[in-house]
Amino acid sequence: MSTVLVRNGRIIDGTGREPLRNASIIIEDGWFKEISKGDLELPPQATVIDATGKTIVPGLIDMHSHLLSGGFDSITEVIDSFEPATQRRSLKQMLYWGVTSTYSPVQPLESGLQLRRDVAEETFLAPRLFISGPGFTAPNGWAGSLLPLARLEPKSLEEAEQQVNQLADAGVNILKIYYDTQCCAFVSPFPKLETAIMERIIQMAHSRDLRVMVHAYDNQFHIDALRAGVDILAHSAVTSPVDDEYLELAGKSKALYLATLSVYHDAFDEVSLREFIAQDFVQKTVPKKTLESLAENGPLDEFLKISKKDYIKDQLPTIQANLKKVAEGGIAVGVGPDTGVMGAFPGISVHREMELMVQAGIPPLRVLEAASKTAAEYLGEELLGTIQQGKIADLVIIKGNPLEDIKHTRDIELVMKAGRVIDRGKLLEEILETE
Repeated sequence: MSTVLVRNGRIIDGTGREPLRNASIIIEDGWFKEISKGDLELPPQATVIDATGKTIVPGLIDMHSHLLSGGFDSITEVIDSFEPATQRRSLKQMLYWGVTSTYSPVQPLESGLQLRRDVAEETFLAPRLFISGPGFTAPNGWAGSLLPLARLEPKSLEEAEQQVNQLADAGVNILKIYYDTQCCAFVSPFPKLETAIMERIIQMAHSRDLRVMVHAYDNQFHIDALRAGVDILAHSAVTSPVDDEYLELAGKSKALYLATLSVYHDAFDEVSLREFIAQDFVQKTVPKKTLESLAENGPLDEFLKISKKDYIKDQLPTIQANLKKVAEGGIAVGVGPDTGVMGAFPGISVHREMELMVQAGIPPLRVLEAASKTAAEYLGEELLGTIQQGKIADLVIIKGNPLEDIKHTRDIELVMKAGRVIDRGKLLEEILETE
């Protein structure tokens, strides 16, 4: 039996309650056994971790991660072939930054299932992995040409039903639908999946006890998905302020709202992105080839030429206000930064997203709850997400107080997954060795 005593820290348990100060935790065989204010009696042969002056938060959960690098160096490696080495590196980066569980939508079914098995069997250090398998899109729709090995293009209700059953039988965790023309983001729009097919996918998924994530930018496409009973909305409502109908539908469907602020703030703004990249903690932990792929006069500039970057910049105040209004309207919000896209470096992206959520007006305590308890609920994992007796011992010890400045979440002292202290130094060596 292994026992750990974490002593005298400030515990933010993920439930949304105020912190428990000068508190201690006993962890036994990977489970939280006891949490109490003040000190606890030292169990025999326990390992002691002194958290004096530090903050203890639950292991972070990224609800929208693609196993890419955050640069253009991984485009051919993963989007074309889903290179396992790149995916493993991405997962290691997440764990280094305190992400102990992640949902990764869209990958070839068999390789996705194998990667999830490898993670579960601990063939390498990684967060728990939840997957979708291939994503649903229209013929020649968004992500279709980019993800040739990981798309489903149902042309009828019957075909959609068969494909949902195939994924459900295989044991995927949450389905992913692309339901957008991308006209908000790109000069040339893409075909959109038929509304009736989107509705049938959600209906069939629910009949198989599966939740569904829908990718959409346009407010009307959000509303279509909410009427269909979507469980998770990936990306902010971009085109206009959310109205009472939107909030009523979101409340009725109990949908999780993932704003992906880091995408809008950084991926469409080369100045903001390169300022962020220049920070020391990024330079020291992101592989050099990834950073070089985002340099001036490179692929990023070519990407921005076909994007509607000026429109996205103009809509940023609306995007931020919509998140605040949704959160204040009692709608669940999560942390799902679209990890892996330009500038959303694995692991770092979660901290960036939390920072931008606070800037948008979400209180830090609510943001930390979004990155832990709320995410676990939408994963259907009742033993994850909070620091409470009887739950799996995932935690991060932070050197500062994130309630005073959310950026302190980046200043990590220790990461623990299921009671195991992660050797972050060794993990970083492995991450940078893959350059």
